[in-house]
Amino acid sequence: MDGGKSFNDGLTRKVKLILVYMFFVFINIAVNRIVVHMGLPLYVDNIGTLLGAVYGGYLPGIFIGYITNIINSTDNIENMYYAGISVLIGMSATFFARKGFYKKLWKALLTVPVLAIMGGGVGSVLTWFIYGSDNSFFAQLWYDFRIDLLDKLITVLGAYLLILVLPQNLSSLLELTDWRQRRMTKAELREAEENSTRGLTLRGRISLMITLVMIAGTFTTTIISYILYRGFAIEQMETLGLTMAEVNTYSISFVAKVMSLFLGFFVIVIVLCIWFAQYHLTYPIDAMTFAAAQFHYNTNKEIDESVDYLKGLEVKTGDEIENLYNVLTKTISDTAFYIEDIKTKGEQIEKLQSGLIYILADMVESRDKCTGEHIKKTAGYVRLILDLLQENEVYPGQVNDEFIQSVINSAPLHDVGKIKVSDLILNKTTRLDDDEYTRMKQHTLFGKDVIERAKSLSPGSDYLDEALNLALYHHEKWDGTGYPSGLKGEEIPLSARIMAVSDVFDALLSTRSYKNPFTFEQAMDIIKEGSGTSFDPAIVKLFVDNPERVKAIALENEKLIQAS
Repeated sequence: MDGGKSFNDGLTRKVKLILVYMFFVFINIAVNRIVVHMGLPLYVDNIGTLLGAVYGGYLPGIFIGYITNIINSTDNIENMYYAGISVLIGMSATFFARKGFYKKLWKALLTVPVLAIMGGGVGSVLTWFIYGSDNSFFAQLWYDFRIDLLDKLITVLGAYLLILVLPQNLSSLLELTDWRQRRMTKAELREAEENSTRGLTLRGRISLMITLVMIAGTFTTTIISYILYRGFAIEQMETLGLTMAEVNTYSISFVAKVMSLFLGFFVIVIVLCIWFAQYHLTYPIDAMTFAAAQFHYNTNKEIDESVDYLKGLEVKTGDEIENLYNVLTKTISDTAFYIEDIKTKGEQIEKLQSGLIYILADMVESRDKCTGEHIKKTAGYVRLILDLLQENEVYPGQVNDEFIQSVINSAPLHDVGKIKVSDLILNKTTRLDDDEYTRMKQHTLFGKDVIERAKSLSPGSDYLDEALNLALYHHEKWDGTGYPSGLKGEEIPLSARIMAVSDVFDALLSTRSYKNPFTFEQAMDIIKEGSGTSFDPAIVKLFVDNPERVKAIALENEKLIQAS
């Protein structure tokens, strides 16, 4: 039912289109006959041609001009020789219409001299070769140009007045198209056509090939016709009473007539072939190229939208292009499915990996009965500092989404080295002596060993690079007095400098066997005092300048601990 309605709508549109174009041809012929009947030295046979160019484009503009001359040749055969001139006028008018010249009167008047050159200039040259003249060539050219200037002024004014009274949406009816896929928008066409190619575009190659073939055919046909005509004229010289000079003149006239007849036909064939190739070849390829270039793989939603866009092109050329489209659509659809599946599995693996990291860190922490949910609390402060760095564009060359994710994923492993520290040291209720403290400090080196072994078993796990930095360097100090390597300033990896603030701040707020917890304000003051000595000043400034956000995390962690 829908297919029948679509067919009927298409047929109705084509009938309307033909009737309007016939009306434009009628305008050309009717106005021309009126002018000739009045005895004026004008033609005014291109008003309909301009209307076809404005509303339909190159093909209608050229066809209307050409058919007008063919019909007029039934009254005067000489009109046929000027069909090529009407075709050139149709091409020029279309070019100006595409540039918007016929939307304003003053712009439309600027096209009059160009059209006069086509009609009076090229037409005068053609007349000279076909019929000759008693006047000098340039005198005749100047006279014809002036007459045609008036002719084209009347033509442009007549066309402009009709444009003002004709329906504004006439272009949508008269546009000659043959889409073999979903109609592309002007923006899509413009972007698709702007895609650079290594060599000449497909459209350019088709145009060049057709042009060369037509030139070769025209040249060969003209030469053969000239040779045959001249040979016949020489053979009949005595019979017809011709002189050799007259034979030469008639031969030149014959060649000019053949060339003028071929000119219009030549342009029509080229434009028709290019038009056909556009809708059956280049537009479908451009559409597929555009869809593939715009394909997004970032999220499952974007992937689905890109696949739907490609399927929505509905290329139906009925040839190899359609086969290519079907294969491309299937391949990309399958690829998108596999990508979505891989992403889903990747997310599952990432969650499993994060879970295992927390389990490992929790196992290590459970041996230390004094720290109390330390990894969860420090993770909150680490995330806050990372957010503050990104929001304030501090260390923009380092702090990006990938870095933030790596640090967050690996933060729980910063104390993994404690797994090799004795329980007696970890759970001692009094302060550690020097030997015990030395042993405790070695947890940074033990952490390095553990993570390096993990990296050797899982190459390509980039987040483990930050895990190693955190485990090894989170006790380094900005002034170089930390351990285990005595690094200072920006020699210390950024992730470790972030963890240093988070680690100490949580320790200050926490109860230990050897101390009571500090108040929030006291802990913030101690962090501030450590700026430039223990901690990175840029990180400390962001931390202490956002006490509400810091306190919110501290309270949230306290609630989580109480709930657990």
